[in-house]
Amino acid sequence: MPSSPSRRNPWRSFPLLAALAMGGCASDEFTLEADLPGDFALAGDAHYSVPEGSHCGPATESTITRRLFTTPGYNDRPHRVSYQVPLSVRSGGCNRVLSHVRIEMDGESATHPQDVIASDISFANIAIRTQLARGSTGMPARGARIFDGRCRWLLPNSPAAERQLECHASDIDGHWLAGRPGGELQRDQLAGRTVRLAIGLAPDIPAAEQHDAQTLTAVDSSN
Repeated sequence: MPSSPSRRNPWRSFPLLAALAMGGCASDEFTLEADLPGDFALAGDAHYSVPEGSHCGPATESTITRRLFTTPGYNDRPHRVSYQVPLSVRSGGCNRVLSHVRIEMDGESATHPQDVIASDISFANIAIRTQLARGSTGMPARGARIFDGRCRWLLPNSPAAERQLECHASDIDGHWLAGRPGGELQRDQLAGRTVRLAIGLAPDIPAAEQHDAQTLTAVDSSN
């Protein structure tokens, strides 16, 4: 009696097919969100560098900069913007990886063309590392990684001077922290995830008092 042909389990290959399908659709970008005060505009530049150990020819620039986004204008109320940030690009026949994102926060619609340093602009930075230092906070298991910050206007000491925008990192309660808003992220944790820059607006203070105020109380955006 001839043996019956073996019957293969059609579900045995399903995990492999699923893995291949997921791998083929794997994201090479992350979502960057920013919560901004109403008067603020935003612009972001991504810096891409040749990975360590790669060789792209002697004439190839080691780092290139690409403008990621510019908000279309100012709003009357606090608002959120969202952009997709590629984790790698190819330029000049060379693959490059994201090294950091520099974010320009423009606090008012007035222009200051004669100023060497614009009084209404401050910055946030997000650095992308291959490996975070021990003890650094990486991406959470789920949800967004949030970097808090506060901005305030330093009021001039004389009528002829202009007010100046000052932005710093903060904790969620508005306490002043050293450095600009933003922080560090690990590259291999970012694909398909969301990073949010949450910027609140603190009360104005006289410029002479800027070194004395250590707590920035955010203005309630619900009013």
